[in-house]
Amino acid sequence: MSSETVDTSADIKDQTTVKGKKRKRNLYCSECNVYMDNPFTDKPTKLYHYTDFNAMRGIIVNGEIWLWNLRRMNDSQEMQYFIKKLKAAVKNQLQPSEYESMEKLFSENLKEFDSLSSYAACFSEYADDAAQWARYSKEGMGVCIVFNRELLAEIGEAGHAPLCCVNYSQNCDDMGVVKQIANLVRISAGTMTLSPTSSSSFDEKIHETFNRLITSSPLFKHPSFISEKEWRLVSLPYNVNEYLGEPHFFVEETNIKKYYVLNLRSVCTALGRNYSDLFEEIYIGPQARVTPDVLSDYFSAMGIEELCNKIKLSECPLKRF
Repeated sequence: MSSETVDTSADIKDQTTVKGKKRKRNLYCSECNVYMDNPFTDKPTKLYHYTDFNAMRGIIVNGEIWLWNLRRMNDSQEMQYFIKKLKAAVKNQLQPSEYESMEKLFSENLKEFDSLSSYAACFSEYADDAAQWARYSKEGMGVCIVFNRELLAEIGEAGHAPLCCVNYSQNCDDMGVVKQIANLVRISAGTMTLSPTSSSSFDEKIHETFNRLITSSPLFKHPSFISEKEWRLVSLPYNVNEYLGEPHFFVEETNIKKYYVLNLRSVCTALGRNYSDLFEEIYIGPQARVTPDVLSDYFSAMGIEELCNKIKLSECPLKRF
């Protein structure tokens, strides 16, 4: 390939610093909508969280939602899928003589990636969905909490866990960042010349670009999961304790799970919003033993009578075996 000259300084001027809490501004919806086509072009007004009644108590009554480690969820490629596909797309842009430089660039700048985790609470766009009931709500014996998406997004932003939709693309070939990284590889390989005006910021450009990849990785999943049509309240992979406080631990008979807490009620109060407005409806599962009257009595006893008229029965004909 013939030698070219590229100026990276303009890109760097428009990017937010990666130091301290400002790092959060580098990613998520704004970045990912640039990176990849968003399959959910129209933002829903409601999001659905399928769970059991005990977790419902924690969310609605205690005012807390727990964020779990994405690397411990049901997708074995969580956070890895995006990096894998992006690297393949970059390779498609390069000449064989540049492959070694590409491998070195990825290796050096993703050293810590496997040790990083994001924590998230998950939601779906699908209402009263059989697959969601079966998978996440004790085979339909649980409950589905219907959230106001706009208010949930406000809470997530204020609580350092932005609400973002998940992308399910087959490849990353059309993403602008692919060309950016390919150019960084060419500069490293000597097949492209860096402009003298931007040579001092080349290392910064590399660091910033790979930081964006790492922090965006929780928002991309294998397309076989597209039926979940998922949204997430998701933390940065970096400095989780700084943003979400100290971790908590859920002890089971055979396992211990680490999680973080986002306090929905206190953030609502800080925003000057009515906490009950966060919940649009509460669906009782198709196989649940709880009746609307019992759930209504429970809400009244807990001092949240506003939710009594939001209770609905699932119409899903899910059958237990």
